[in-house]
Amino acid sequence: MTYGIYFDSRVTAEALRQALHAVYNVPLELIYAGPQETLNEHPGPDPIALVTPTGGQFGHEFTAGARLRDLTNATELELAQTICRVAQTRALLDDGTPAPDYWFLVTATGNHGRVQTDPETDNLTILYALEPIPGEPDLPVVPPPDWARTW
Repeated sequence: MTYGIYFDSRVTAEALRQALHAVYNVPLELIYAGPQETLNEHPGPDPIALVTPTGGQFGHEFTAGARLRDLTNATELELAQTICRVAQTRALLDDGTPAPDYWFLVTATGNHGRVQTDPETDNLTILYALEPIPGEPDLPVVPPPDWARTW
């Protein structure tokens, strides 16, 4: 998988589809939005991007592979920043560190920073930022422990 992004539940899956279409000209029929269970019933060509519900604060899971990467030439972070700006939403994506509960939060303005999610819940829920994040002034900041500062 090339892209694994979790978008804020307050935006609709349709708004995410429209943003991907508007910016990257991805045909809407190639962007599936709905439950995994009904993906096989999707009419038309095989989708290259999926927006599936997962529940919780970041309840839209966006997944896509090499076909979308070839169309957009965007990294996972670049794609999240662009969609967040256009759809005026937030997103979480893996920050690439070994810590399973550290993520990048992308804001509606496209800024980003690392956050700690709640390890006690199955849904992605932000506890606090590990650094100040422009566009998220109300998010408390707790610096990471010394062992995690070099990531």
